[in-house]
Amino acid sequence: MLNRNILKIDKINAFSSATAYVARYKKEHPQRDVISLGIGDVSKPIVKPIIEAMHKAVDDLADMSSFHGYGGYYGLPELRQAIIDNDYPQFGFTIDEVYVSDGTKSDCTNILELFDINSRILMADPTYPIYRNRCYALSREVYFTPLDENYQMVIPEEHYDVIFICSPSNPVGNAMTYDVLEKWVSYAVRENAYIIYDNVYEAFISSPDVPKSIYEIPEARKCAIELRSFSKRASFTGLRCSYFILPKEIDTVLFKERTINRFNGASYVAQVGALASFLPESRELLQKNIEIYKENITFLKKSFEKMGFEVTGGVDSPYIWVKNKENISSFEYFHKILNEINVIIVPGAIFGPHGEGYFRVSGLGTIENSRRAVERFQRYYEESH
Repeated sequence: MLNRNILKIDKINAFSSATAYVARYKKEHPQRDVISLGIGDVSKPIVKPIIEAMHKAVDDLADMSSFHGYGGYYGLPELRQAIIDNDYPQFGFTIDEVYVSDGTKSDCTNILELFDINSRILMADPTYPIYRNRCYALSREVYFTPLDENYQMVIPEEHYDVIFICSPSNPVGNAMTYDVLEKWVSYAVRENAYIIYDNVYEAFISSPDVPKSIYEIPEARKCAIELRSFSKRASFTGLRCSYFILPKEIDTVLFKERTINRFNGASYVAQVGALASFLPESRELLQKNIEIYKENITFLKKSFEKMGFEVTGGVDSPYIWVKNKENISSFEYFHKILNEINVIIVPGAIFGPHGEGYFRVSGLGTIENSRRAVERFQRYYEESH
């Protein structure tokens, strides 16, 4: 019998349908200059110290005296130690609590194997659609909580076993403050629930009231699994390397047993590159890239606000969440903007029913393209309104 729960995945309000529409449009209109403000990929290459380390790692594989095979079930020990030393020095974690993997998109699904199949899983609406879709594919019960007037997840009165939290948020672009996150940790501890904390945009956090890690909240080690990635901060979107913290207060046995039987480890070359990202010279270059992305999203945020749009996010995240000014659906607006001014935005409905009427804009592209896209928006609204 086939798993028909996969059919619950929305194929209409989906990234794939938007991507297919853009591909058809470009094929039918090859002469048109299409600019993407929807890009979730990066526009900065991998920096030189990381490339050099990976070149050496590739050369190592050509000689059995330096050859490395499987990368280890849980990741290279030296990389796991570097993660603790650089990202979590104040929390007292050991390498046994660090798992290196091949991407957070996989991790946010794989971690569900730690929990009972009948667990009640809660997530925001709108939210990153992979959480929802992969839960459906694994035949899990999924429930949703809306956002409040500050675009924060509403804490439920009912019991849930697992809560997905993405902060800084994709797609809304805001981040949970200490006060908000403390309330969620308190809920999880009270309900004997677990938080899967997607923190892949941590490098973009600059607000003093936003924690860099959920473990800055007392008692979070009892209930939270934090996911991070090298994709955005080190341009590993095509290379694939990620990691997460699974505190010993939650589990020391089950997920290790699961991993031994399900995963042979992340790529050796990718892990060497990830390790090199912690070099001082790498960190300096990577921070410059983050600052360029932050400058870009700040420009976009201010530009859309000046055009009269309601905008949130863009301070601690590379995304802004923009309310559509026209009385049409988010996909209709996406089609209209692509056809009228040849700019790609992401329809809010992709992220859930409560995303209807909004669109997401990314600052991960180039500032040059952002300026050109804004000029097109400005001309369009000046001419049509």
